[in-house]
Amino acid sequence: MIHYIFDLDDTLIIHQNGLLLDYNNIQINHNLKKLLDNCKGECYIYTNGTLDHAYTIIKKMDIIRCFFKIYSRDTLPFMKPDMRSFITVNNDIKNIYQNIDKIYFFDDLLDNCKEAKNHGWVTFWINPDCLLKNQYDFVDYAFKNINSALIFLEKTNNIF
Repeated sequence: MIHYIFDLDDTLIIHQNGLLLDYNNIQINHNLKKLLDNCKGECYIYTNGTLDHAYTIIKKMDIIRCFFKIYSRDTLPFMKPDMRSFITVNNDIKNIYQNIDKIYFFDDLLDNCKEAKNHGWVTFWINPDCLLKNQYDFVDYAFKNINSALIFLEKTNNIF
């Protein structure tokens, strides 16, 4: 089984020009919802934000049902990119599912992608400036936004 682990801020939802997120401006992204619904395997949120922050955003985006579990600063003893945080998430998934084919990890921060790669995860760097991907051997794929990454997986039959 494939597991999809998504960072929340600046990966699933983009903050405009570094401004604080206004919860009133969060809208449903029908394309993202469809792509997440088509994932064959479990989807997770893995954020350094709080659990309440994550729930509020994914509920307003109408993608809450797409996720099996949320890992957050108040549910984990350590935060990304601390290796112990990645070990905790990895072990939790392995305790539920003995057979893990791949873990796809989507994040906007290179330090998090680097640590994920250390754990054997397939890394997707989500960043508008992702053209610099070739400079980083720990980045498997780079996309300007999450929709592009999931469309790529869909087209290459890695999602279905």
